[in-house]
Amino acid sequence: MTFNSSVFERLLFPLHKQVYRKIHDTLHDIDRKYPGLLKQIIACFSKVAQSDTQTPVWQPGRADEASYPSLDIVIMFNPRVDHTVSQLRKSADYKVFFDRKDNTPAQFKGSHLLVTFYHNKTQNTFIIPLAYLLGFNEKAVLRDGSYQLYSHTILPSGNQDFNNEMRIDEKSADYSNLLSRQEHYQQNSLVYVGITKQTWQKRYRRHCCDSGRGSNLLFHRALRGEMGKIGVIEHIVERAGLTEQQALEIEEKEVEKRSLHSLFPNGLNMIPGGYAGLKYVHQYATRTGFTLNNELTVDNIESVLVDVQRHNLNKQFQTFDIQQVNAKIARLWAEDIDYRINVMTNHHNRFSFRQIQAARIWHACGWSFEKIHHYLQKLDSRKINREQLVCLLRGETYASIPDVLY
Repeated sequence: MTFNSSVFERLLFPLHKQVYRKIHDTLHDIDRKYPGLLKQIIACFSKVAQSDTQTPVWQPGRADEASYPSLDIVIMFNPRVDHTVSQLRKSADYKVFFDRKDNTPAQFKGSHLLVTFYHNKTQNTFIIPLAYLLGFNEKAVLRDGSYQLYSHTILPSGNQDFNNEMRIDEKSADYSNLLSRQEHYQQNSLVYVGITKQTWQKRYRRHCCDSGRGSNLLFHRALRGEMGKIGVIEHIVERAGLTEQQALEIEEKEVEKRSLHSLFPNGLNMIPGGYAGLKYVHQYATRTGFTLNNELTVDNIESVLVDVQRHNLNKQFQTFDIQQVNAKIARLWAEDIDYRINVMTNHHNRFSFRQIQAARIWHACGWSFEKIHHYLQKLDSRKINREQLVCLLRGETYASIPDVLY
């Protein structure tokens, strides 16, 4: 098998040529030691490459007897040296190791290449499916205008156990097990999912720009450290070489199953993905009187959403500063007795604020009535009947509750 450095640089960034030779030699050694393994990896990935990462793919044979070949190749730059992406091209201070396993279906997560370095004491990890680097769907991946599905995972460092676990052993200089220790904290991590027609790096810079201009969207707040100091941030290329339709359909499923904040507390996506997300922003802009001057695309949707939200907050609260908005909403709850009674009386069979916000978003996205009702029952223990939901979606009840992303 031949390592494709052009695909690597398309999906990530340039590294020292010596690193490429080392990856190639590692793959050659693996192919010799485990004949047919790399072909199996490509075959497994080809069955999931055009679906979301949460949908299981059927394989012949009994589930309890099936096993899937897994291979992770890790390129780890010296953690005691501060790096930036641009500096990696000249750096030869790294180690390469690999982890080969046979996993049951429940444990199988695929095969990947990982690049890890430290910048400002924060661990940065970049992950891509190994199959792409072995030539899978190469023409589509390299084609200008093809789409990528990406995710960003943030592990806060505020937990003391985390700080102790991630500390490097200075004497042995052994940092090969940082990956497994990091995986231990995945269940506590924050996750954001997106798609792009550019590259995920350009989209990420756009996210950072929106974060810097005070966006109150959850992902942008997390990037500013408002949800805890960032200890590790992962950038994962989940899928590449997609058409626009494939990307939009996959993102919609991926966000719904993994990172939609109304369904997952650690999710950072505030609205559904794909076609549903585009429809919501159009509806939100119309409802708030915001004029869309440019075509809405997957690459400007968050920036437009930031502008619509700022417009709406200014309109309702005369500020878009989230702390001031929080204070005004708290005052509204405390001082407006009708507002409080409307929301809280007979709380066991009335909507919670979380349900109200989620129902409005999902309705604007075009979700079916049955789907909205199903997910609302999962959100909260309150028993909401169909008539109550109809009234809410028509705007006949809870009109005093602000229609904002919050």
